[in-house]
Amino acid sequence: MEWYLGVWKKYATFDGRARRKEYWMFFLFNFIATWVLSFLDALLGLSGDSGYGPLYGLYALAVLLPSLAVAVRRMHDTDHSGWWILVPVVNFVFAVTEGTSGPNRFGADPKAGLGYVGSAVPAGWYPDPMGRHQHRYWDSTKWTSSVADNGVQTQDAI
Repeated sequence: MEWYLGVWKKYATFDGRARRKEYWMFFLFNFIATWVLSFLDALLGLSGDSGYGPLYGLYALAVLLPSLAVAVRRMHDTDHSGWWILVPVVNFVFAVTEGTSGPNRFGADPKAGLGYVGSAVPAGWYPDPMGRHQHRYWDSTKWTSSVADNGVQTQDAI
């Protein structure tokens, strides 16, 4: 359930990366929710000729942006543009493919956020993709100017 709610917390966040587990758990909970709401629409006699009713319709409308956002973030995790969600077979292949290990051009590795294996480097610090320092902090939207060399945290001089 935390994976499902996590996507709702990032309602329209199209930047960053999403793990396979986050994407597929959201997909599973959406499938269950739409099935239950369609059943309730039919049970309450709200279904129209199409077989769908207002409960299903409202949910489908509410979940549209988060579904697109998590799909784009999933493509980013495999180091591909979010536009690949428009190509049906290819986007499925990318959605089931393991994400890029370590940071890529779309952000930090979401699996690495589970804790950094290292000496004195705090959680949330990753190898610097810019190559100027040992580690750099990812704040969920961009690489910050905070850096860590040999476990000592400092700010980049601008």
